[in-house]
Amino acid sequence: MKTGVVGVTLASVLAAGLGAFGQANLQSFPAGTTTMVFHIVTEDLSEPQLLELHVVGRADGTYTVRMVLEATGTADQMSAFGFVFGAAGFMYGGGQDVGLAALQTLMDQRRRLQEGQEYTLPSGATFTDVSWVTIAGVECVEGSIVDPRNPDSRTTIAFSLSHPVYTVPRVRMERLRDGRWETVFSMELVEYAFVGG
Repeated sequence: MKTGVVGVTLASVLAAGLGAFGQANLQSFPAGTTTMVFHIVTEDLSEPQLLELHVVGRADGTYTVRMVLEATGTADQMSAFGFVFGAAGFMYGGGQDVGLAALQTLMDQRRRLQEGQEYTLPSGATFTDVSWVTIAGVECVEGSIVDPRNPDSRTTIAFSLSHPVYTVPRVRMERLRDGRWETVFSMELVEYAFVGG
């Protein structure tokens, strides 16, 4: 019973985390099945995790969203760490004072962002090193969120431009340790497929 309650709670946090970063409205997905596969790496688990999202759009205007999360680790790691907690950290700006409003603004304005430019966020952080990248066949704009009040952390994030993606195609949170940037959490789209309905 305890395991079931924990599982439902974790699934709810995961769904809320992904929903908060849903950069494509469901209406953006065409009739058929869009499959998105993400690799997730956290410093707390020795093996990468796999997140598979399916969005099924139907001609009658209804949608089904299915998530499959696969993770391997010790009992302690599986009960206390992993993607869900990484997603919760990302929801709060990856340890930076970024805020959901700033991230939503970047998502909403992503088509207006210019390569090589730097943008100041309301929190005082900047969105910098803006460039065009292709992730699993999806054209994206990517940049790093840097906060001068927290110089030992940075978050790199990519927003989809060419395809509807249920969440951001890539996010990487890093910490400066002993003069080296180390990734503490990353989630990256590694497969994107669409089959018409």
